[in-house]
Amino acid sequence: MNPLLTQYIWQICEAHLPELQFKLRNNTKGPFTPTLPASFEKRILSSGLTKVWNDYLTSVNSPDQSVLVLPVHGEMSRSSYWGYGNEFFIRQLNAAAQDSDYKGAVLKFYSPGGTADSTPAFADAVAQFKKAKPIIAQTSYCASAAYYVASQCNEIFIEDQAASSIGSIGTLLILENYAKNLEMEGIEMEIMRATASVDKARVNWIEAISDEARADLQSMLDACQKEFAGAVKRGRSGKINNSVLTGKMYGANDALKEGLADRKGDLTSAVKRVIELAK
Repeated sequence: MNPLLTQYIWQICEAHLPELQFKLRNNTKGPFTPTLPASFEKRILSSGLTKVWNDYLTSVNSPDQSVLVLPVHGEMSRSSYWGYGNEFFIRQLNAAAQDSDYKGAVLKFYSPGGTADSTPAFADAVAQFKKAKPIIAQTSYCASAAYYVASQCNEIFIEDQAASSIGSIGTLLILENYAKNLEMEGIEMEIMRATASVDKARVNWIEAISDEARADLQSMLDACQKEFAGAVKRGRSGKINNSVLTGKMYGANDALKEGLADRKGDLTSAVKRVIELAK
């Protein structure tokens, strides 16, 4: 848990933090790795793993088998602890861009976001796919890193309901320090470093963070936010208002007003739109 919360940047909706921390503290099993049903595994040798995964996910999620649908659900990261990772989606999109069986794609988001690491690469893959075929983002909940990626699609559909939420164009880092807790438990811990390793693990969960380390982290956060905001403005050029780049979440109506989304619609509507754009 501690390395995840102290050494990585999480671009997520603040309201989701307690649930995320609870999962990290209480999950004692290994990472979840999705597997294909046996009927699809038999096709791998003839079709290739990437093709079979795209066909399987489309068969499960898409109302039209000519439109690839990839479900981007839960916390996002390079390999993902909970499901499909960003590298998986990049591989699937790259393959589908060259696959004549698909007219385009829909990214079906229900995600609070995730790590800054690998999110730019996922967004770039979407932008590259868009040069070959139309791609639509469809969501009822799309925050932070998820929106980073969604902003690169041709259009964004948001579900017409009061609970829909989109945005959180912001970057944060969670730091935890257990020194006081350890002291209460009567545990004294000390980190010893090699003479030449004076900067080793200066951000940790035992020692107080130094001003220099804090400044370095702040610089990295600001750089990630600049990268994030720049990508969103490029992907939503001429649509989005700069006032939304503060990390705030928006409901469906306000999302349309502020340029965060293009129209209201469910997955079926998004798939139909892909077919329209592909003509």
